[in-house]
Amino acid sequence: MRKNNETVKPIGCIYGSEKKLTENIKTPAREFKSRKGFMDYLAGLMELSFEEKKEIAEYGGETRGKQRELKTYIMESNNKTTDICTGNAAIQYPTDIENLSILQMQYANRASTFYVDSSDKRFMVLYTNDLAETADKLYSLLVYSTSNYFDKVWLPTEVLKDLAHLSGNIFKGFGLSYDDLFSRVEKDQTKHELKVTATGPLSNQAYDALDTNDNLKKTIAYSKVRVFRGGEEEFATDELQHNGRMITAAGTSAEDHVTFVDIVRKVYRDLIEKTESNRIGIRNVEGRTLLEGQAFDLYLNREIDDLEHFTDVLLNSRRPFRLWGLKNKVLPNMQKIVAVDLHTGDPIDLEITPSLLRIYLPKNACGNTVLRMYVNLQHHFDSAVRLNGKKRID
Repeated sequence: MRKNNETVKPIGCIYGSEKKLTENIKTPAREFKSRKGFMDYLAGLMELSFEEKKEIAEYGGETRGKQRELKTYIMESNNKTTDICTGNAAIQYPTDIENLSILQMQYANRASTFYVDSSDKRFMVLYTNDLAETADKLYSLLVYSTSNYFDKVWLPTEVLKDLAHLSGNIFKGFGLSYDDLFSRVEKDQTKHELKVTATGPLSNQAYDALDTNDNLKKTIAYSKVRVFRGGEEEFATDELQHNGRMITAAGTSAEDHVTFVDIVRKVYRDLIEKTESNRIGIRNVEGRTLLEGQAFDLYLNREIDDLEHFTDVLLNSRRPFRLWGLKNKVLPNMQKIVAVDLHTGDPIDLEITPSLLRIYLPKNACGNTVLRMYVNLQHHFDSAVRLNGKKRID
């Protein structure tokens, strides 16, 4: 254990002049010496935000400044180390707690401090109570840095629903987000967009009402769920988003919050491992070479009316899909594609018809590729798309 006056030496990767960075990003204070101390620290952040919200309600909207809610990010990593590299100004410091480090980032006029839990090296968790506009920006710069093999986690609508209703959780509401990236604005005049937030005991009825509207069916993808855990005095109310970002909307119990984080992380790990267990490969059995694995089929309820345009958008190398590829028109209504996932550089093969997108994921490729494509098709093309299942029947 370090002594109080001992210099805290950075770990991980530092870019640019260390002197310049340390002038702008100060050595972090060590507020805690144990796991319990860290949990108490998180609880303090939650209580501070909770008290600010009560003050806003009491004084009619007057505040001391912008609220600093506890924000938690679950990040998928294909790095071989838990040391974090980024092309932006960043320093990572160790702590006295195993698998907990402090990451301080600065870019332009933004700076944030993240507490990094790397107890699961594949799915790390970052905590901060810095302002959302700053923390979200720096987190995205970290995830999409070419110095790492990081990605956000991608939770399908049905998984968010299941998580909200697990034992110990009380469902408190949901959010919907849909933005059609595949429409031709010049032809359609306006593209389809939808944002809805519903909280309270009638939330489920609100969702059912939207689901009965034929025009809205393809747009009702869950962007978040609100979940309550705990009791009257010790509790946490968290909003879990489809990209693994979690905001603690209210509460005082860090234990309830971290328990929910761990549940989400385990559910997602199981989902990824199940996906990767079905990757395409070969194996030798008693002198015979056998093909193993299966394709991942995405069945579309909304048919693709222009395959050329659809594949151009899908393969433009941009977020959220992060794919590049070469396409080959093998039939009038079928494209075969050799693609690269820009998250890891892994190759993947695709077959696309108006009602089906088939993914062949090779051995050693990252399963996040499949989930990223599936979830973002839900939010940007057809919320009724189904993975390895039948079309939605109404």
